[in-house]
Amino acid sequence: MQKLLYIVVHLLFWTTFTALSWMAITTNPGETAFISDHPSAAALLTCWAMVNFYTYYFYIQPLFLDTRKFVTYLFISIGFSVISSLIFVGLFWLIFESFRPYAMQKFVEGIGGTFLISQCGSLLKGFVSWNEGLQQKTELENQSLKNELSMLKAQLSPHFLFNTLNNIDTLIYKSQEEASEMLIKLSELLRYMLYESETKEVSINKELAYLQQLTDLQKLRFEASEFIELNIDNQNSELKIVPLLLLPFVENAFKFVSNPDELPAIKISINVGEKHIHFRCENYFNPSEKTSGSHTGGIGLINARRRLELLYPGRFELTINKTNNQFFVNLHLSST
Repeated sequence: MQKLLYIVVHLLFWTTFTALSWMAITTNPGETAFISDHPSAAALLTCWAMVNFYTYYFYIQPLFLDTRKFVTYLFISIGFSVISSLIFVGLFWLIFESFRPYAMQKFVEGIGGTFLISQCGSLLKGFVSWNEGLQQKTELENQSLKNELSMLKAQLSPHFLFNTLNNIDTLIYKSQEEASEMLIKLSELLRYMLYESETKEVSINKELAYLQQLTDLQKLRFEASEFIELNIDNQNSELKIVPLLLLPFVENAFKFVSNPDELPAIKISINVGEKHIHFRCENYFNPSEKTSGSHTGGIGLINARRRLELLYPGRFELTINKTNNQFFVNLHLSST
């Protein structure tokens, strides 16, 4: 539907342009006679208009106007108009002998005509970009609502709370101090999920602290302390990130992990540089279990990738693969 709209807009523009051009030509008997005697001149004029229009539509407008290089765009437009007019007037001069006495006049007129048709290309491209941005914003808002609902379900999962509280209850008889520490972590984790995650971006420190708390609570499920390994190297505390962006990958590992021949069963590493985040998560899983079939194609991972495409377009690399019994997620995220 969107492509059809753009095709209709282009057709309307060229229909209007052709009609206005014909009206301008018919008001000048000399130009009408020239076009009648040289039909190929009309084809050359059409090519001239389309080259100017689509050069701006596909290249100059995205390179300079979209990046707010307004002064550069103005100078390029002036220079392009002069050069384009010179080239096409030169072609007319070479091909049509009767055109030569009017070459200088048409060269000056051509500069104005080139500038006008080029700006029309920029204007139409601007409309297309605005419309695409509006569609993307609407899609992002809808996706955010879906993410909020799914995250809310995960955050308030009775199963997760039930297991965690039972594990803490068991821990009370072993170490009241450690049980108290885990209760505090659970409280902080829930607070972050319910309140901090409502903002568009959070400090990377908060996100990493959340993942650390989640990992510590998940460790209560397993007897071996080395069952889960989390390595964090944060070299830029000022970096911002969309909240809970990494959660689906970590939860996926916790959900499908199986007992391996050697530990750790889940290995997570996060490296935060000056302008990038590199996240890697690997875990063992049981390929014979029916649920493992959804391990690589689960709705959670599909939504996670889509969320990255909407929030970090062109600024991330995500690879997901598996061996016979190991699953790997690699994410490289650029903040700029």
